[in-house]
Amino acid sequence: MKIRLTRREGMILLNVLLVLAVASVAVLIMVSTQDIEVQRSTRLRDAAQANAYARAGELSAVTTLRRDALVAAGTDNLSEPWAQLGQQDISVPGGRFALAIEDEQSRFNLNAMHSGEAAPITLFQAIGASLNIDPASLIRIASVVRVAGPLTDDSLIAAAGVPRADLDKLAPYVVILPEDATVNLNTVGLPLLSLLTRDPEVAGKLLAVRARNGFLNPADLSNEGAPTLPGTGFTSNHYRVITTVTVGDVTQALDSRIARIRRDRTVDVVVTGRRRTAG
Repeated sequence: MKIRLTRREGMILLNVLLVLAVASVAVLIMVSTQDIEVQRSTRLRDAAQANAYARAGELSAVTTLRRDALVAAGTDNLSEPWAQLGQQDISVPGGRFALAIEDEQSRFNLNAMHSGEAAPITLFQAIGASLNIDPASLIRIASVVRVAGPLTDDSLIAAAGVPRADLDKLAPYVVILPEDATVNLNTVGLPLLSLLTRDPEVAGKLLAVRARNGFLNPADLSNEGAPTLPGTGFTSNHYRVITTVTVGDVTQALDSRIARIRRDRTVDVVVTGRRRTAG
């Protein structure tokens, strides 16, 4: 049997269906909004937890470096606790954690050229030549340091027209630190040590001694035929710590530059720069 609706009944049914459709859309919007808020709250919670883990990693480095300066003031080498602080990616409650620590004085300090002395300029030229960098770029860098230094970053060098590609090549071998920061012979790598000694064979012997004993001292230099290496030392006060944390869908990397300030019987360890990136 067919049911025939009058025009009035048909309009009423249409209105009822329209109201139901609008109500369904409203409910869907409410549910979607709640989901977005839940997701946002979850990300904020995860970001806060990731930040806490990252700052804890930074604090552990500060504490370890302070203790090291108090109990082993005469040397900073790769066998010490600060160098063992690095942690490969591991599980932590709610996520993943990794920490890397680097002695920034394992590289040549560009600000060493600010004094105009010949030795650091000659070493810098040798570094650039070993990397096949355009001599014009090396001259520009040295000139900027001499005229505008001591520098705190490479912005003026880039503004002087030095190509970023050349700066990227130099990055593993040079750093910008306070003018008095020397190259630490207990953490320097073979390429730079070879340029410092001007003899790869001597550099290799020094690294062999360092690997055997854990560190170098002035007597080791004399024994291996490198009694004087200007602009070098056996301790460090400048470090870089990178802590990478993932919690849920949030990844944060905290890049901290840490400096030790040594005084009579006391040591201050301060964070001189902090940069955070989030993914």
